[in-house]
Amino acid sequence: MSLRDLKWADGFRQISRLRTIRPLITYHSQALRWLHAKRPVPLGYWLRCRSILGCFSHSPDPLSLAATPARTIDASLPVKDLADFLRDDLITGWTLDGETITFLWNLLQQEQPRVIIECGSGLSTLVFARGFETYGFGSSNSCSLVSLEQNLWVKKAVETRLQACGLEHHVSVMHSRVSRARGEYQLDPNTLRAHLGSEKADWVVIDGPAGPDGCRASTLPLLAQFCRPGARWFLDDAYRDGELEVLNNWRGLTGVRVEGIYPIGKGLGVGVVSDPEHVSVSVQAHPGAPSRGHAAA
Repeated sequence: MSLRDLKWADGFRQISRLRTIRPLITYHSQALRWLHAKRPVPLGYWLRCRSILGCFSHSPDPLSLAATPARTIDASLPVKDLADFLRDDLITGWTLDGETITFLWNLLQQEQPRVIIECGSGLSTLVFARGFETYGFGSSNSCSLVSLEQNLWVKKAVETRLQACGLEHHVSVMHSRVSRARGEYQLDPNTLRAHLGSEKADWVVIDGPAGPDGCRASTLPLLAQFCRPGARWFLDDAYRDGELEVLNNWRGLTGVRVEGIYPIGKGLGVGVVSDPEHVSVSVQAHPGAPSRGHAAA
């Protein structure tokens, strides 16, 4: 048998294994939602799961098999007000999923953050702006939502949508370039500070930048200085290997607490910026994170 034939055979075995473990991962995710209710599952548990899955498949991002598939707005959003508001929008693999949007919408009402920094503009921008408009607990001194976006065309499209909905006064969409080497935000702190004024963020919602594995590693350390002590942060796509590694590295940051991952949507990492003044901008690798195609240590 030739080397090419061996590669094809290995590929078919990988596909067969993925088909076998997909329902198991899905049932596992559903069980976690029932057992943990409204609590995040600790990161260490997810890293062990990733390590076990690595024994059965070398394919990247096996935990992503538990992600909720894209559905229509009506099917994804049980909150009628949101479903009506977003009826002309599409939930795709590039946007926050319906489960996560619903979760954040409900939490928004409970915690009533005055200021949110968002990484990656889109549906979530509209949802947060709608929340500030509906419930009126945003900042009175500056924009309640500062949204960082790497693509100018997305920035313009979101701004147009906000204006059409009469929500533009709640939001400042800020263009932030990314580095060519690692795809990280090249953020000017003075520009962001000007957008925030004297305010500090209560929430940081990270669904960007879009790029290679690890491109979001520096995002939270970079934004921590703009947070109040106790600010809550969220990281979407937490089932992916790259985000698992980012979360694992953030466990080693002084002034940051990683609480775990909510088993909803594409995985929602969550934690707290406990001491913004002592968070280091540089991120050191933390042992135990998965790498592409390999199990965690």
